[in-house]
Amino acid sequence: MTDKLRKYGNKLGEILERFMAIIVIAAVIIAIISLWEPFYNFWMQRTETASLRSFMERVLDIIIGIELFKMLCRPGAGTVLEVMMFCISRHMIVHETSALENLLTIVGVALVIIIRKIFVSPKESDSFSSTVEKEE
Repeated sequence: MTDKLRKYGNKLGEILERFMAIIVIAAVIIAIISLWEPFYNFWMQRTETASLRSFMERVLDIIIGIELFKMLCRPGAGTVLEVMMFCISRHMIVHETSALENLLTIVGVALVIIIRKIFVSPKESDSFSSTVEKEE
């Protein structure tokens, strides 16, 4: 009885994950389409650093959405670490941070890489490993 209930719960969880993935990809597509206006604003005000920061914030939000979609479609430690890496990087790139906050962000990225190297198998993090290995 409990095995059937557990199986049913797992199947329902998978269906809900797929449904959320569809919602996330729809939101990402809408966000990509709506990038034209921010890009135009950036282009018109390209001499101001605030316009680039605003545009980059939107682009990185979309990238995080794409990574979230990948995480929902292919759950695993590798994809979770990818999402964390993009979130940490977005914080450092978009927000004005102090030297201490920059140091903590760099330490956070280093910890994510160390965790991936130690705890995640190569099969789980195929796309993440290719990204990190290219940098090394």
